[in-house]
Amino acid sequence: MNRFDFFATIERYHTFQNPTSEEKLDLAVSYCGIRDGMRILDVGCGKGWLARRLAARFDIRITGLEINRTFAAEARRLATVENVADRVEIVEGAALDFHAPPASFDVVMCIGASFALGGFEPALDWMKRQVKPGGSIAIGEVFAKVLPLPDNLPARGYEPRSLWTTVQKMRARGLMPRGVVESSIDDWNRYHSLHWQAALDWALQNPESPDAARFMDPDGQRCDLEIDGRLVGWAILVAQNLTQYVAKDQGGRP
Repeated sequence: MNRFDFFATIERYHTFQNPTSEEKLDLAVSYCGIRDGMRILDVGCGKGWLARRLAARFDIRITGLEINRTFAAEARRLATVENVADRVEIVEGAALDFHAPPASFDVVMCIGASFALGGFEPALDWMKRQVKPGGSIAIGEVFAKVLPLPDNLPARGYEPRSLWTTVQKMRARGLMPRGVVESSIDDWNRYHSLHWQAALDWALQNPESPDAARFMDPDGQRCDLEIDGRLVGWAILVAQNLTQYVAKDQGGRP
C-alpha cells in the first residue's frame, strides 16, 4: 500500500484531518478576518471541509490544493453536494507545482500541511509570497511542549521548537501574529481514535493482507498516547503580512 492509499484508509472517517475541533477552526477563521469578495488559498485542503465551510458562509473564491486523489475527489464531490462548487476549486497535485502571480490571495491557509511546502520555514516564505500585503496567513503546526525532546522519539518529522520560537520565526518575516488556537488532549484523542477505528476496521476486513499487521502495530498507538498532545502540541497560528515590519526578534529571516 502506497502512502496515499495508506492515508486515504487511515483517515477515511475524518471530516477534517487535524487534531482540532469545528469550534477551534471557526475561531482561527475569525482571526483571519475573512469577508465577502476575498480570494482564499488552502494548501493541503484534504477533503475540503474548511474550504466548503468558508464557501457556505462567505461570497468568496477559494482554491484548495491537494495531492491525494482520493481526498481531492471527495472534496469535489462534497462541494457539489453542498452547492458550493461554484466557489470552491480543487487543484489536484503537489502544492509546489501550483503557480499563481505573487500576492494573489487575501488569505493563505496551510492547516497541518507545511510538509507539502518543504517544512515550516519554507512554508512561511511560500505563503508570504502568495498573500497580499496586509493579508493573513493561517498555519497549523506541531511544536515541542517539553524541551529538550527525548532522543528516542520515532521519526515523525518533529522539530525541537517551542511555540514561542515558532512565533519568533513568523515575526522575523514580518508575519505578525493575530491569534493562536491550541489543541487539547481531547482534540488529539478524537483525532487518533478515528485513526484507530479506521485501522482496526480495515485490518479486520482484510486479514490476509500484508498491510493488516501494519495497521495493528502497537507502536503507533504508543506514540499517539505518550507523545502527541503531551510532549508535542499542535496549534493554528494566524498572522498578518506586514511587509513594512523590520524584524528585531531573534531567529528566522526578514
